[in-house]
Amino acid sequence: MSTTFHIEEEINLKSWDDIINRPCYKSSIKPKKFNFTHISASYSFKDESARCGVSDCLKDHSRGFLVNTSDENETNLCENCGNRFFNVSFEKQKKILQNINTIRKQKIQLNKILEQNIIRDQVNELKQASQGANWLYHVLTSFCDTYPTELLTALKELATKTDENTALSELIENECDQSQRDNIGQLQGLNIFALDIREELIGKILKPLIELKKLADNPDEISSLTRYCKWADNLDEQFVIVEKLIKEGQLFFTTWNLEKLKSIPLPKASARLVKSVSWNINKAAKKV
Repeated sequence: MSTTFHIEEEINLKSWDDIINRPCYKSSIKPKKFNFTHISASYSFKDESARCGVSDCLKDHSRGFLVNTSDENETNLCENCGNRFFNVSFEKQKKILQNINTIRKQKIQLNKILEQNIIRDQVNELKQASQGANWLYHVLTSFCDTYPTELLTALKELATKTDENTALSELIENECDQSQRDNIGQLQGLNIFALDIREELIGKILKPLIELKKLADNPDEISSLTRYCKWADNLDEQFVIVEKLIKEGQLFFTTWNLEKLKSIPLPKASARLVKSVSWNINKAAKKV
């Protein structure tokens, strides 16, 4: 069974009847501080239809708190008694309860993720597919270990440049003929040098899922759920990024595309190495 967050009861008190009809409600409790354990909800009515549940108060009021008692029952306190027994104002406690309700909604959202194995299944499918993420990682690692640093730097610049007036752009313009410029302009799959397949798949999808499961296993650990909710909201988009990156890798490592690398202007020694290297993609792929 999947680990999930415990979800507290959502309590909506819109009328006095909503309070007195709760199954564990007690209308009068002796005014001892230890009798009241915690505040579970607040209420605000248009008129003074509520009555305080502390036996030495019993004040008619419009705003107050639903509280739990030490004998596992419930009663309600007016604002004054709420301050008397919990040392908290109505407005402050209202904000606290609103924050608790926000966390409750976040847990409900995240439980939908934790209750299914589809994310881990999708990750494994992308990793293990023929020419999938594992293939791209090993082939790209081998490529980077084989080719000169100057070529790798040029490929990253081609993948990420936003300003046409770069040193590489000037070299292409000044040192390459039209055929070479066409080859460079037709290069496919350069985004694999701008994004890291491990980070996009493992770091941004699988790692947060593992962290979230650990957090649900340790409910007493204090941690913000907001970033996990943002992660959950962006999951579909992140999977699309990974899928596109894998497709770009498949395009980059075609024989037709690799041949065009020889057109990139490099220092003479690096250019000779690019033209002479006998890197074997099939050998690199066998490591997967």
